[in-house]
Amino acid sequence: MYPMLNLYYRKRGIDMAKTIIFGQQKGGVGKTTDTCMTALVAALVKMHKVLVIDIDLQANATAFLSKSFNLEKIPKTIMAALEDGDLGSSIIELNSNLHLIPSGYDMRLYTEFLTENFNNTKDRTFYLKKLLSKIENNYDYIFIDVPPSTDLKVDNAMVCCDYLVVVQETQQFSFEGSQRLIFDYVQTLVDDFGSQVPIQIAGVLPALLQQKRPMHQKLVEETIETFGRDNVFNTIIQNHARLQWYARLGFKFEDYHDKKMIALFADIFEELEQRIKLFEDEGDVTNYLYQPLYSLTQSKLTNLGKELNVNGFN
Repeated sequence: MYPMLNLYYRKRGIDMAKTIIFGQQKGGVGKTTDTCMTALVAALVKMHKVLVIDIDLQANATAFLSKSFNLEKIPKTIMAALEDGDLGSSIIELNSNLHLIPSGYDMRLYTEFLTENFNNTKDRTFYLKKLLSKIENNYDYIFIDVPPSTDLKVDNAMVCCDYLVVVQETQQFSFEGSQRLIFDYVQTLVDDFGSQVPIQIAGVLPALLQQKRPMHQKLVEETIETFGRDNVFNTIIQNHARLQWYARLGFKFEDYHDKKMIALFADIFEELEQRIKLFEDEGDVTNYLYQPLYSLTQSKLTNLGKELNVNGFN
């Protein structure tokens, strides 16, 4: 038997920003695409105030959103802002509801910066959280895109995280990575810092499923068996070729295929919000199964899904 997923629960104020991370120790599962698409839905469909923070030195989230909004120049990276002690100085307004703190290859220097400037583990681990506290009340949701690692840089992001969505690719290594992420890595952070780490596992999100492959469906079933039905998202990300184009071109919302992707991530965000509400109102998610509002199948939208539109692109 595995321990409960709700490692730590804190009653949050209704007006507090919610910090979300899509995480997985294995790379190549679509975490960045999931982060950016969910942020787009939250900001441009649901009209929340949203901040995306990119802490990955590969800067994939920065590239995704730069291509989507035709952003040609990055004035100041997050690493420069961290050195200055002011995250606000690197915020880029992509849209009135969607802001970005971009990353760059200079983020490779962050661990060295922390070890040179702080003498103890706690101060090093909580530096990003200290700076984020100065701007977080300007937003409803903050999404942090993290690399698939467990270093000090990721520790900095995880201690800021209120709700962790574990992206579970339907592959054995990803399944094992989900278990290590939850039961080893996150649990260790909670053991080390206790109530100072507000992290709550929002659920495991199955991704890249190919329905015609029996092994993929079997891994979804094993995921549900391992973590519990209540702890696994009902919304599943199918293996859509369209999602792979977004990494190259950004999101443009050009045709019906794009509307299907928006409908899919509208369901993911809606389910995430429902899960958060259950945690904050009742302390846990029990006897819960999300009923899709926007996308019935991989190719069929509900009436609400057909009416979806994205506002804010130039």
